[in-house]
Amino acid sequence: MLRDNGSDWEVTPRAAFRTKRLTSSTFLISEYNDVYEEHPQIFVKRVPSARTILVIDTGCGGATVDPQIEITSLRRYIEEVPLDYNGGTPLNEGHCMEYVVVATHCHYDHILGLEQFNDSRIIVSSHSPSFISPANLPAHSLCESLGIKTPCYIPTLVPHRYAIHSSTLVPLGVSVLHTPGHTPDELAVYDASEKMLYVGDTLYEEEAIIFPSEGSIIEWMHSVEHLLAFVRQENQTGELEVRINCGHRTACRPAFEVLEATKKFMQDVIAGKEPIRKRVCRRGAENVLYVQEGGRFALLCPERLVLEAQKSSVEV
Repeated sequence: MLRDNGSDWEVTPRAAFRTKRLTSSTFLISEYNDVYEEHPQIFVKRVPSARTILVIDTGCGGATVDPQIEITSLRRYIEEVPLDYNGGTPLNEGHCMEYVVVATHCHYDHILGLEQFNDSRIIVSSHSPSFISPANLPAHSLCESLGIKTPCYIPTLVPHRYAIHSSTLVPLGVSVLHTPGHTPDELAVYDASEKMLYVGDTLYEEEAIIFPSEGSIIEWMHSVEHLLAFVRQENQTGELEVRINCGHRTACRPAFEVLEATKKFMQDVIAGKEPIRKRVCRRGAENVLYVQEGGRFALLCPERLVLEAQKSSVEV
């Protein structure tokens, strides 16, 4: 098992994506030069035994600042671009394997490539169906506020602990965990065989964790507590420890340490131990920015969410 999180990326000059190999079956694809400056991380797991490719998030739809880029479609990149990391062949050459796509949540930088996979099953959290309903998706995906087209797709809503399988019901060894907080529909994906945990935008390092107005720090704390308990239990089995992979920046890092450190930073914010570094207006709401000394963690969110969390802590 590789778990290679080195600094070397495999880059195709005419593609909007670059790739790292994380394990024997799993690849990190970064959309590294997008017009939104999000640099989302997309994870692809090959499961030949089930003739299936699992795609976790789909990025910004290839919207790049580089006019020389020819390949802006994630699907075309997966099916047509040969990678040395994959023995000189594309990850799904000739579409020989079917796709199962998971959206960790509905924000635009995770779903703008979804329409490319409309012939596939697209898995989302069933925790808050109204939040991602067709009527609410333009606003909650942030597409509306950006003035961009909201992707059209038919989601498959799945429950907490749902085990993902192929269209022929072959298990992929991967399950879904509901982790509301960043958004009501946030979910995590756990690959038990490789002990890899994918948490979307629940947290990450070196950039501000951003909460929209619809988020909740109170729910986030509950979700992180559940993830810590889950990872603690998983770390007690086998030789490998669980590694965490996020929607931005963080990949293949020790899950328990990252979760615990992020939780401690958030507790310091709620306790007033972290000073407000900046105030900005976003989507009509007063937002506050906190940056941990050293810059490992940062938080940008409506001030109301922090005040609600402080009030909740006092009441407890």
